[in-house]
Amino acid sequence: MAELQRETIRIRMYRVGFGDCFLLSSPTNSGHAHILVDCGVHFKADIGTIEAAVADAMDQAQNQFALIVGTHAHQDHLSGCSRYERQFRRCRVKEIWMPWTEDPRDETAVRLRAKRMAAIDHLEQHFAAKTPSAEATFALMNLAGTQKALQFLHSGLNSRVRYLEAGAESQEAAGIEGLTMRVLGPPRNPEFLARVDLPLGERFLQRRGARAGARNAAVCPFPNQWVFSPAAFPDFPVLPEKERRWLEELAGEAEGLAFALDHAVNNSSLVTLFSYSGRNLLFSGDALYGNWNHWLRQPGAGALLAELDFYKVGHHGSLHATPRTALLQMPRKRFAAMVSTQPAPWPSIPAPRLIAALEERAAGFLRSDSIPVKGAPKSPAPAKLPRGFSQGEFWFDYEVHCRFAIPD
Repeated sequence: MAELQRETIRIRMYRVGFGDCFLLSSPTNSGHAHILVDCGVHFKADIGTIEAAVADAMDQAQNQFALIVGTHAHQDHLSGCSRYERQFRRCRVKEIWMPWTEDPRDETAVRLRAKRMAAIDHLEQHFAAKTPSAEATFALMNLAGTQKALQFLHSGLNSRVRYLEAGAESQEAAGIEGLTMRVLGPPRNPEFLARVDLPLGERFLQRRGARAGARNAAVCPFPNQWVFSPAAFPDFPVLPEKERRWLEELAGEAEGLAFALDHAVNNSSLVTLFSYSGRNLLFSGDALYGNWNHWLRQPGAGALLAELDFYKVGHHGSLHATPRTALLQMPRKRFAAMVSTQPAPWPSIPAPRLIAALEERAAGFLRSDSIPVKGAPKSPAPAKLPRGFSQGEFWFDYEVHCRFAIPD
């Protein structure tokens, strides 16, 4: 087992494919306590390393986890928990955390979950009769492949199970002395939970120097003379209102429902800020705009972001998961960031402009798919690892030195 310095916090990002698996190791008087944040991979983007990742995490923790966090009910974040249930049941786990939307005793959560399961069942029947696009199939798989993992986490492994919402705090998170926790999401307000798409002014799609939210801020790939204008072509056929509504309904049928459900579950992600000895680590799950927007409106949100030391990039680096205002408030060249990602099964992920912004803003940034794994999609490896980072066989480590030692 790799030795950790007594005053060092370490974040280990495993390369599992399209999924998340992070191990946070926090100092204690007797060594380090270990927190597993998600453990899953999408079945269509499994590169064959998750079993080794689970084994390594258990070896690092010596089969004792202070905490397991399941950020939200998606296959690419939870499937490892059920696939390797036998191994997990040999571990000692103090606490398990999940978002309030998975609480079996919460009436609102039960109602939301029942609607979600009914919609998933409807989609499965519909897609069995009419083959959908590959991307819609992948979205449905991500939704439907979590029931065993959720049952396993609900069972508690003889540990305390907590269902958390925005505003929850703990002075000794999972019993770890000196480690505080603040939950930033998900909110209770359904208005925020329903917001999944970033407004144009929050996306990394602006021309250099364009004002956020301005009408001319969007990227325009064609000169004006090539942009269609109905006024310039009065004889161009216009769809009757009835046909327009019919097309909108078609666009919003089964495949649209699959993507909408997928985004809604992402937006229920548990967003946690861990703090230890003045170091602040943000794990955002796959939170989308409504989740972010809720806590960005809270007093002190800007100061919180300005003090970040580490950011686990949301939703594998997709377009909709890191608002510009949030990233621009993070301390330039003073925080590190990691993203677990690869351009399959969704080629639009990660978003190139967001990746470029992270590379420019962070003191150190790494993406998991730059670790070479035979037969797996890859991105170019960095010419030199940023300060504080190191590389293992199928993981990257980032180490943060604490500002003072734990008292004996």
